[in-house]
Amino acid sequence: MKIMITVGFVALLIATLAFWQHGMEATFRKRNENSQRVRRWKRNTILAVLGWLGYITLLSTSNILTDMESPLRIPILVLLPITGFITYFFLSNKFKVFVMYFPKPMTVYGQTLRIAVELLIYGSYVQGVIPAHATFEGYNLSILVGISAPVVGCMAYISKTMSTQTLIGWNVLGLGLLAVETFVFMTTLICPELCGLEHTFAPQFGTMPYLLLLSVFIPSAAFMHMVSIAQTLIPARRKVQRQYA
Repeated sequence: MKIMITVGFVALLIATLAFWQHGMEATFRKRNENSQRVRRWKRNTILAVLGWLGYITLLSTSNILTDMESPLRIPILVLLPITGFITYFFLSNKFKVFVMYFPKPMTVYGQTLRIAVELLIYGSYVQGVIPAHATFEGYNLSILVGISAPVVGCMAYISKTMSTQTLIGWNVLGLGLLAVETFVFMTTLICPELCGLEHTFAPQFGTMPYLLLLSVFIPSAAFMHMVSIAQTLIPARRKVQRQYA
């Protein structure tokens, strides 16, 4: 079982990275960016991804997050940095072009990856690493967004029968479910008594591959929703001032 879960995490990580790589390539094609700028973006993106994964791996191998008696380490060392990056991304003018020209359907269809995420969370529960409260047997309903994503994508971008307001509402709902999921994770981690639990997560939760849940998969889903909302609110193909390096 452990080997299957590990393989699942690795496969989903590869799929997630491939998703964003494909989207970035499509963005450059739409913009007809010059080769030098594209190379710089690719280089910086690869360095950022490798740096983040290296940082998470270092936290895992150091076992600094396995001490469940000090549960605040995970939100401080994992959630805070990735939240800071996402906030910087959307507040900085450097990335407006990426947000506007990233393929819109991908931000919706990409949410189907959440089905795999929730299945891995459930598998981790079966392993005894994660409490049931954090799965779809408990308070985690994020899998519904993954299941509905193909239908929403077809209605929004193929048949075009979904209104802009409905699409935004779906994305807001998705963000809300992610917020609930993260809240359940953090509450169970920090104050398991509030959930009626005697024990929190197993120490393995602070190691790879389980750290990918809070460091990659959940932030990636939130990022997709935010890009989709931004694309819907900002007039398509609006001329953006080239304020990015």
